[in-house]
Amino acid sequence: RYVEAKISSGEFGSREEFFLETARIYRELEARHADLKSLIQERIGAADGSDLQPLDIDAIKAELAQELDASGQPK
Repeated sequence: RYVEAKISSGEFGSREEFFLETARIYRELEARHADLKSLIQERIGAADGSDLQPLDIDAIKAELAQELDASGQPK
């Protein structure tokens, strides 16, 4: 029903067009997922053995607060 609705709305010309676009998007998502996974592994590798410190949440909040005006909106 979903595919037929997309075709009826004119968004796609045929079932084949819909599924080709779906496959293209899926391939793109797979590639982005692989890139992200690789980046995460790279960062984990870089962090191994380094002297990592926990985030200072209060310092982060203070820094962000300096970027806001009195009403809480960005300056």
